[in-house]
Amino acid sequence: MVRMDSRPFNFYLSLCFHVVGLCYGNGLLPAESMVGEVTHNVIFTIVNPPNAPFRVVIWTANGTNVITSGGNLDDDIGTGYAGRITLNSTTGSLELRNLVLSDTGEYVVSIITVGHGSKEGSTTLRVYAPVSKMTITANNIDLVEFNSSVSLSCSSSGSSLSYRWLNGSSEFTASDGVQLDDGNSTLTIVRVTRYDQGPFWCFVSNPINSDNESITLTISYGPENITLKVTPLDVLYGSGSDLTLSCSAESSPPAQFQWALNGELLSNQGPVLRLENIQASQSERISSAKLTISPNPPIIEGGSVTLTCDASGSISNRDWMKDGQPLSPSERIIFSEDNKTVSISPLNLTDSGIFLCHLANILSNENASYNLNVNLKGSTQGGPNVGAIVGGSLGAVAVVAVTVIGVVLAMKKGYFKKITSGGRTVGNTGESSTDGGGKGGNQELNYADITQFQKKDGGSVQLGNLGISSTEYAQVRVNNRPGQPT
Repeated sequence: MVRMDSRPFNFYLSLCFHVVGLCYGNGLLPAESMVGEVTHNVIFTIVNPPNAPFRVVIWTANGTNVITSGGNLDDDIGTGYAGRITLNSTTGSLELRNLVLSDTGEYVVSIITVGHGSKEGSTTLRVYAPVSKMTITANNIDLVEFNSSVSLSCSSSGSSLSYRWLNGSSEFTASDGVQLDDGNSTLTIVRVTRYDQGPFWCFVSNPINSDNESITLTISYGPENITLKVTPLDVLYGSGSDLTLSCSAESSPPAQFQWALNGELLSNQGPVLRLENIQASQSERISSAKLTISPNPPIIEGGSVTLTCDASGSISNRDWMKDGQPLSPSERIIFSEDNKTVSISPLNLTDSGIFLCHLANILSNENASYNLNVNLKGSTQGGPNVGAIVGGSLGAVAVVAVTVIGVVLAMKKGYFKKITSGGRTVGNTGESSTDGGGKGGNQELNYADITQFQKKDGGSVQLGNLGISSTEYAQVRVNNRPGQPT
């Protein structure tokens, strides 16, 4: 708890000094209320007392006799006032000592003079217990951001207390997420955030003094915004190099760190991991490679498209190809700084084709590809679009599926041939000959070839991948349409 300098919020303005209780006003008694503090004294001062000698002076409080003096009789002192009052027989003023809360009320004085009748006056006395012994308590100290609520209760000794809550210099008012109850003595914050830690100040006041206390909350959040820094920063590190990894996160309480290598927990803890004499076995393999596009199909001529290549694991290199040929940047084709994305704008029909992304590190590599089909501007129905084709690791070849009107695309340079019972073959151009000849060679397989080929014949097509160390094949069955010549 922290205590600030006491500063009353509301000063009771009158011509009274409540410390000594001396008051002045018009008539016999001041018109304004008098203010007194428990255990202190007040003086009801008669203003402009009558000039004639007093015969009798009578003081009452809330209609009950306080003192009756004069008339050649002993003073009549009311119950509870003995030893607490002193009457000035000359002026008629009354001192009331050792105030208690029950002394609050209306006080009336009547002065009867010799030969001049009587004169009256009245005033009101309000007695307050001072603000003291302040405390603030929280009903919940184990607070979690967005999951916890907390109620802060402010209590104090004193009478006629007023409560205000402040967060810094801003005063709380009831609103969404903030509730004020029990005469504003209880502040409830619903679904706390990290910015609700405070300090929160409770100010308590009454007409004679004020006091304040504060409380600070501890709110747990995170870990989040995790960052990993590598020193020295490079893409590839040679065997025997030294490496320092530094991890940081926003968290309260402070985050604890545990390091793992390829899924295996290490004994190292703390935000810094130092690796000395690193080896290739400490690299992380690439997995789950995928290539996606934005926006979703159909892709229209004249528009734009962004291809994104990503995977799990540490990626040291990304290479792009289209239809088996390296893809290079140009005015229309823009690569991101890390080669993760390729943006094409404006799109041409010739941008249709297989886009392949090759990802690699020192231990492994993977391919991911996407069959992009750019539709003629103004067409209501686009051509077929096989979509993303996810590749495997080194030596793996993607399996390409096709429907009756499907598209078959090679990932790299390859060959295909069509075999029928008649012995006719069709080369890479899609042209056939009855003697098994025709154009062939390791040319690029494209959509036009297969479309032309499908319309003419049926049979079995073999796709081969001759560009890498292992060769696998995909079988595509082409069925004859009804009435199509065999």
